[in-house]
Amino acid sequence: MAKHGPTYRIDPIGPDEIEPRFAALLDQLAPLLAPDDVASIRALAASGSLRDAYDQLDAVTNHVTVPVDTSMLVELVLLGQAIRSAAG
Repeated sequence: MAKHGPTYRIDPIGPDEIEPRFAALLDQLAPLLAPDDVASIRALAASGSLRDAYDQLDAVTNHVTVPVDTSMLVELVLLGQAIRSAAG
């Protein structure tokens, strides 16, 4: 049976959008995470190591329960895909 709810377009994140969108997502998640973890992730991102920063964010969110809405979860997944494809 087909669902008749709204549909939404999910576009991939372009290379020039990765850093600002990662920073925005981290800003949203920062109040939910340990300050030391956030500082470490920000330092990695600032040094240009976005893949390492994403991997650390992913690891941190695997160890704590982080209440997020669907759009934030989708953003996290899309950023992971974009960062991994940009890193080759």
